Amino acid sequence: MFVFTAMFASAQWTYFGFRAGMGFANISDDILMRRGIVGYNFTAYINYGFGQSESYLRNTFYLQTGVSLMRRGGYCSQTYTGYTMGAIREGFYDMWYAQVPVLAAFQFELPKIPYIDDPFYLHAYVGPAVSVGLWGDARERKVAPTYAQSSENYDHEAKAFDVVNRLDVNAIMGIGLHWRNFTFDVYYDHGFMVLYDEIDISDLDGKRKAFSGNNQAFIFSLGYKLPVYRNN
Repeated sequence: MFVFTAMFASAQWTYFGFRAGMGFANISDDILMRRGIVGYNFTAYINYGFGQSESYLRNTFYLQTGVSLMRRGGYCSQTYTGYTMGAIREGFYDMWYAQVPVLAAFQFELPKIPYIDDPFYLHAYVGPAVSVGLWGDARERKVAPTYAQSSENYDHEAKAFDVVNRLDVNAIMGIGLHWRNFTFDVYYDHGFMVLYDEIDISDLDGKRKAFSGNNQAFIFSLGYKLPVYRNN
């Protein structure tokens, strides 16, 4: 708390903003994942500019932090060989997280557009984030058609974070435009924490191999920001 208080006390300018977006979310498992789901992001953030008044960085470089509510997940499907002869495994994961990012960002004024008084700015940002699972659903099933009564078969539903890891560590990178108080962003979010580990899947050549999955998403968002403080 003291650190944040000191930061705002020395701020050259501060903006509060909100953005909402949607896009493509998936679990990056090259063995199982077949398609993604619609990903959502709802973010409240603060931009903090700390360049000195005489510095070029005053209006160029800033930090952004806040909190996001986001949806991640995907569908999986795999037909594999082995002693169960052509078994099929399928799954669906629908997960909601709270995420706190800390991003380093730059903004640059673009060349003036005729008949438009206010300038457009190009901005870009990159940095880490921590995500904590809040709620979600998971369904997993495995069926061996030629061995319908096999004890290896299963079909069950569960709370998502009883099946996958709740904590994730992410990297975020994005680019966007803002004009007046309106913003448009496109960004990529990649999770580094393995969601799950198993060794019951074989690829088609019969060799058993472990698989793991990581969250990833491409999100398009629209937003609005308001100045909170500016030291002129």
